[in-house]
Amino acid sequence: MTSLDSILVTTDFSDEAHNAVRQAAFIAARHKSRLTLLHVVDPSLLKGPRSWFAPPCTIEHKLAVAHAALGRLAADLTEQHDLRVSAEVLVGRPLEHVCRKAEKFDLLVIGSKHANLLKSLIFGTAAEQVLRLVRRPVLVVRQALQTHYERVLIAVDLEREPQSMLRSARAFAPEASLHVIHALGSQRMNRMLASDVPSAVIREVGDGERQRSRARIRSMLASIGLTGVRISVAHGDAPQLTVQRQQEIAADLIVLGKDGPSALCNFLLGSVPQRVLSTASCDVLVVPKPALRGHAGMASPGTWLSAGPRNALERFDALPETATAMVPRRQRLAAGPEWRTPSEVQAA
Repeated sequence: MTSLDSILVTTDFSDEAHNAVRQAAFIAARHKSRLTLLHVVDPSLLKGPRSWFAPPCTIEHKLAVAHAALGRLAADLTEQHDLRVSAEVLVGRPLEHVCRKAEKFDLLVIGSKHANLLKSLIFGTAAEQVLRLVRRPVLVVRQALQTHYERVLIAVDLEREPQSMLRSARAFAPEASLHVIHALGSQRMNRMLASDVPSAVIREVGDGERQRSRARIRSMLASIGLTGVRISVAHGDAPQLTVQRQQEIAADLIVLGKDGPSALCNFLLGSVPQRVLSTASCDVLVVPKPALRGHAGMASPGTWLSAGPRNALERFDALPETATAMVPRRQRLAAGPEWRTPSEVQAA
């Protein structure tokens, strides 16, 4: 993909992060992209209960170890893939640094794991938190290295002009077979069931809706020159149908658009990408829909935020007194100081 010029991959040196780094390097080599490795040293991990079971460690020591490890990793990737690889170590809250840094790149690649059960239950995994905030394409790696993606499942919303997302999926995985799934709302069918409409009529209405949607998708694919794409249309819950279809065809990548009704709704209820990510077993590529409008491929930095906030964190910073405060106070305080409301921070 010609516009995929820069890739940022985060690592905490875990196995999941190692898979993400290897996948990011392979993608960067294929697209001739500049690759940046990022590790964030969290000072809060140097104190508290975790420090009781380990020898004292200073920030300076952590930084030295991280710089050395990232340097070796960058050198190995450069030699293996003939890449332009740089490494950066920052100090602070990982989520904040990752979100701010990602704004300067065409793609963010992260691994997925459940590190803290309590925090994951309240706020979601680190990957889900990143998806809420980052307004760049995010690839969440859940598998070991894929030399290339073989089957890609694209979940489309016909009301959101998905042509650009389809083009991006083809460019991102040019050798893969493409499968499209579209979920139709079931409210109308449920109303007919509740009104004792004859089952034959309900089936006829449902068949008609699915046929019309398939025809629209075929027309859309033809208009952008995509052939050989398999189409699936069904009534029901979009995340559930997407994961079911992924399992049926053994897709190794799901491509989703992200376009929640509001940051507050995504924070409290979870968006479609977050729900898919929580259950899918394959890699997931999430592309913000405002970034897709008017672009044939992945857009370059500076164009993706024209329809959104100047900084992804501005949306999150506006939430603490509303969304964050709706989580029980004791659970929030236990999850960490970053989840306290401004009034609680001032009181502390």
